[in-house]
Amino acid sequence: MADLTRRLAGAGLRNCLLLAVEFGAIWMLRGPEGPWVPVLLAVFVVGAAVPHGTDAEFVARTAVALTAVGIAVLGGIAWDRHVLHDRGREEVAVVAQRTMVEDGATTSPSLRLSTEAGRDLPGPVAMDLAVGARLAVTVDPDGPAWAQGGRPERPLWQAAGTGALLLLQTGVVIRISLRRYRT
Repeated sequence: MADLTRRLAGAGLRNCLLLAVEFGAIWMLRGPEGPWVPVLLAVFVVGAAVPHGTDAEFVARTAVALTAVGIAVLGGIAWDRHVLHDRGREEVAVVAQRTMVEDGATTSPSLRLSTEAGRDLPGPVAMDLAVGARLAVTVDPDGPAWAQGGRPERPLWQAAGTGALLLLQTGVVIRISLRRYRT
């Protein structure tokens, strides 16, 4: 009984650690200019390290790590879309700068936008418009999130996907933690 209690406590701690890291990643990835690669790499590393102390092999560790990355990505998308749906303000953006970006052998246009109110919108836009062109955007008045066009719909699929991945991750972590060691 004491062994089962210890394993349940370990499962709870492992799951809480993953949830805290995923929430931190979602918070850091708000808006289009978040540091995607280092944050998702850190989530992957923590997700792979969480089963430490169990007899989890490569496949189980990778499954937990990839699920954690999926939760961070889908959660970030759902958060941005939810914020824009609830409190987003529709504005007109003006193309402030147009540059050509080289990607190997091809070049593509990249735009920097600013609203008519003077706020610079983070992140380049991969469209081909002239400087001074106007387009409709929805911006979060209190944060970095913005989207092209009108207010987005509620992020039901993204939220459902995040919830499903959370349930899957919790089940896998509990299963890994409660499995008896091979002798």
